Amino acid sequence: MTYGCRSSKGFILISVLMASTLFLGAAASFALFAKTQMRKVSDREFALQARTLAVVACNDVSDWIAGDTNAFDSAREKLYTGVPLVLRFDDWKVIINIMPQDALIPINAIFLPDGVTIKKEYEYAWEKIWEILDKEDIAPIVLDFLDKDSEPRTGGREETGNANGMISDLSELLILPEVNAALLYGNKNGDPSLSDFFTVYGGEKINFNLVPRHVLSILDPDIWGAVLDSMMDYRSKNNAAKADDIAGMTSFPKTAAVRLNNVIAFKSDYFLVRMSVGHLGREHNFAIMMKRAPKCQIIYWRE
Repeated sequence: MTYGCRSSKGFILISVLMASTLFLGAAASFALFAKTQMRKVSDREFALQARTLAVVACNDVSDWIAGDTNAFDSAREKLYTGVPLVLRFDDWKVIINIMPQDALIPINAIFLPDGVTIKKEYEYAWEKIWEILDKEDIAPIVLDFLDKDSEPRTGGREETGNANGMISDLSELLILPEVNAALLYGNKNGDPSLSDFFTVYGGEKINFNLVPRHVLSILDPDIWGAVLDSMMDYRSKNNAAKADDIAGMTSFPKTAAVRLNNVIAFKSDYFLVRMSVGHLGREHNFAIMMKRAPKCQIIYWRE
């Protein structure tokens, strides 16, 4: 009888201890869950506030770009030198970098209004790019992907999945089995890629003040050697604002000046805006593409 009583009391004690352990474990789990949920709520609130301030900052950026009324856009200008611009909202800080685009060949502007014929001023560049990439056989396939008609070119191919018009991102070219990520974006060996030459964020022309050497060198057969060196040297010291600025350079061939007239510009239509919105040690980053207008349009928004 005594033994049975002790056994019952021991069982009850063990049950109480087990229940307490389970309760404490559940309480700890609930506390962790609550803490995690509170952190998520806090993160969402922070991200929402950061987005709101980024939108406000975009209005300021639009005004700054509109206020840049000179005849050129250049990385040598104060607004675009890469020195961060800072806005403060109480204890919030927005760090802004504005980078003019239009430095590469605008892939959506290589055709005449018929949407099929390559503009004469881009013919040479188009051929050179595929020669550099050692992919000449793919060139007509890509043209058929982009052009508006349904007639295949010699060596090309028309398919149901073809864009047959403007594309919104170069990645759309990956639909073609002949185009892989290495060809589009490059590889670890640093081999040239399509993204080194083409952009969808460009107007009808290329901004001479921003175009990289490797792109400038393929825009015209007369731009090479001493002429190319002279153009790059001029740009490193000056902001070109008109065609005469280029044509007036020493040894620059007049025939090239005429041919480049429909390719080269000096202002940019697109601007990449990078923002970091910070508050009490936390930050949220944005990459925003804006298109020039009386009030700049936001083309894409990435966080």
